Amino acid sequence: MKFLSYWHDTAPAFAPVYGYYDVAVIGGGFTGLGAARQLARARAKVAVLEAKKVGWGASGRNGGHLNNGLARSYLRFG
Repeated sequence: MKFLSYWHDTAPAFAPVYGYYDVAVIGGGFTGLGAARQLARARAKVAVLEAKKVGWGASGRNGGHLNNGLARSYLRFG
């Protein structure tokens, strides 16, 4: 059985991290990448440290919790 998506299968390996950074973000899921993006936009030098692959953990297996259309159904039907 295949569990990984095409993008996980074909993503190139990241280069080792060398040098100095303003911030090290631990984890390359939704929260970690979002934080890293905001910090980079603020001109911080950011390194994202991920144990496996970006989006590997819960972020890559999310069951639709970001769908705001479900909130109305929960309120209506419980």
